[in-house]
Amino acid sequence: MSVTRPDPSGVPPVEGGDWDGLAVTASGAGTGVLWLHGYTMSSAIWPPLWKHLPGHRHVAVDLPWHGRSRPPRDGEDRAALADLLVGRALDAGVRHVVALSFGTVVALEMALRHPRAFASWTLAAPSYAGGPRDRTVERHYLDLLLAHRGAGSRARTTALWLSCVPVFGGVAARPEACSALAAVIGEHAWGELDGTGLRPLLEPRQPVARLSALAAPLLVLVGDGEIPAHRACAETIAAAAPRALLRVLPGTGHLALLEEPRAALELVGAHLAAADATANTGADPDTDTAADTHTAARVDHG
Repeated sequence: MSVTRPDPSGVPPVEGGDWDGLAVTASGAGTGVLWLHGYTMSSAIWPPLWKHLPGHRHVAVDLPWHGRSRPPRDGEDRAALADLLVGRALDAGVRHVVALSFGTVVALEMALRHPRAFASWTLAAPSYAGGPRDRTVERHYLDLLLAHRGAGSRARTTALWLSCVPVFGGVAARPEACSALAAVIGEHAWGELDGTGLRPLLEPRQPVARLSALAAPLLVLVGDGEIPAHRACAETIAAAAPRALLRVLPGTGHLALLEEPRAALELVGAHLAAADATANTGADPDTDTAADTHTAARVDHG
């Protein structure tokens, strides 16, 4: 990777790279953390948050159809994408994974297929393929499809998506965060609304019960104003994973990680530190045996 631009917010210089056609942004030094963004977003949402989590090597990838990345290739399904990301992330020294909303579907596939690959997982505003859905959000998806196919402008399609209150209501109440996120989403090309789009990444249903094989600690983070469907997903995921902790961030909605980054990253940072403190760093993460003790998922209202 080569340095491409400085960040005026105090984050170390941001670097750019490529993982088999998927654009990568990285910054800092230390223990590696992989960041996976939400739908219509890109890795550009993450650098402002990284100043709240110093001492780490942050690596963010633009998922297919997003940011500067390519669409899925013919025959490239969710499993193939997960395998690609796990392999490249391990090569890059990543030990932790943090994902937001749509990105959690990809992270879950990584965890299901490679349950011992990383020292910890964080899923914020989680969902899973085949899980509960919100009717209002689903109507917005349909409206986006109709607007795009009706030759609507990118700006109008973006404005329509940002008007989805269940998703963006919490951000809208925070002008600075709203402006920054709108700028990122405004760059989205909406190519996934053509053809099969994101279907290869969203089908078939994910067997969440298989998270019982996940040996590493899992932090599940939601806002207290989370979309009910995503709260249900969070509870299902947390109940399935042996070392899961469900944390609720007060005064936030669906995008709690972006709405209150300082408070959210405080939780994430403590989670990463605890995982690093207890991990057997001398073991091969892909061959180490799972913990024998099952720790019941807990809900903590922070």
